[in-house]
Amino acid sequence: MKRYFINPELKKSSILLLSLMTLFLFLSLYLLKLHHDSLKEDYVNSLGAITARITERNPELEKEIIPLITKQVSETEAIKGKAILNQYGLSKELEDELFPNVNKTIAKNSYSTIVMFILMIIFLFAFNYFQYGFFYEKLSRLTTAANRVVDGDYDITISENKEGDFSKLAVSFNSMREAIRNNISELIGEKQFLVNLLSDISHQLKTPLSSMIIYNDIMLHKELSKEQRETFLVNNQNQLHRMIWLIKSILKLAKLDANAIELVKDNQSLNETIQDSMEALESKALERNIRINLMEREEVFLEHDRLWLEEALINIIKNGIEHTPRDGEINLELVENPIYIRIVIEDTGEGIKEEDLPNIFKRFYKAKTSQKSDSVGIGLALAKSIVEAHNGFIEVQSTIGVGTRFTITFLKY
Repeated sequence: MKRYFINPELKKSSILLLSLMTLFLFLSLYLLKLHHDSLKEDYVNSLGAITARITERNPELEKEIIPLITKQVSETEAIKGKAILNQYGLSKELEDELFPNVNKTIAKNSYSTIVMFILMIIFLFAFNYFQYGFFYEKLSRLTTAANRVVDGDYDITISENKEGDFSKLAVSFNSMREAIRNNISELIGEKQFLVNLLSDISHQLKTPLSSMIIYNDIMLHKELSKEQRETFLVNNQNQLHRMIWLIKSILKLAKLDANAIELVKDNQSLNETIQDSMEALESKALERNIRINLMEREEVFLEHDRLWLEEALINIIKNGIEHTPRDGEINLELVENPIYIRIVIEDTGEGIKEEDLPNIFKRFYKAKTSQKSDSVGIGLALAKSIVEAHNGFIEVQSTIGVGTRFTITFLKY
């Protein structure tokens, strides 16, 4: 029972109920006092009438009667007196109307008791009505708020600034409202995300599919030499490879954005992860005679998913290779201090204009200075999502004609 008394409503109602009971107690005591006074008055009136009649006929008995009236009556005398009165039909079974003085007192006390009972009923009814009316008013507010939430209005708030179960209910309701709002927002976001994903896929596949259709149509309806036919087949093959890579990259990015991939993170060498990324692009770098250099001072360990982080690094390094002229360089540096672990990837490429820098991590965005016509602009977006999935962040700085510098930072918590 103690735990419910933290509620201010129960405290107030208990105090009010106790006050009403105390009031009725004093009222009952007052009515009892009036009843006792009436009985004493009836007692005096009855004995006075008897004394007056006896002394009128026998004045000499006055001095004997008064002491008998004022002193305590013995049990023997009381029994003898009852026996005498019973002979004349006077007993407690006699109707009240035959006791004139007592009858008035009984009637007066009965009316007083009835009035007090009616007043008590009225007060308790009013107390019960207002008490439950107060509770139902709060429940009505909660019901109205719940209906508004169902209708999509999430701005309503139930405020309770006092302790107790109603305050807990208000806090729970507000938490539920926020949870519903967040869930609805997530569902809307996921729906929009799916729409955007399908739009991106259809848009990016439209060009290579159109090219393949044209090439196939030419090969089917025109006389071509063996060399020409091989050229068209090679073009179709390139378009197919591009489509496969594009679809895989888009799906990877979609899974990362939708948190549908669980990264398997282990505390392992970041140096080895970087070296594996460099080795994966070694042949591509050799084709363009571009040197990839790694500057590392010591072995650095980071909790990460090696395959996914490799993919991010490969996309960034590959971007540098594609936008760096022949005989250029890409320099990687691995730095660790008590605050963070940082990977710096810097190329000597064409650079990116300042107005393009805020957009290069957006999917399918191509910088205006880009000289690579077959780029679809998804590699950097995928790299950013992977880095952020590892609780890191990526920054970029660039100067036209000088090169671009990507900085990946993992803070130590």
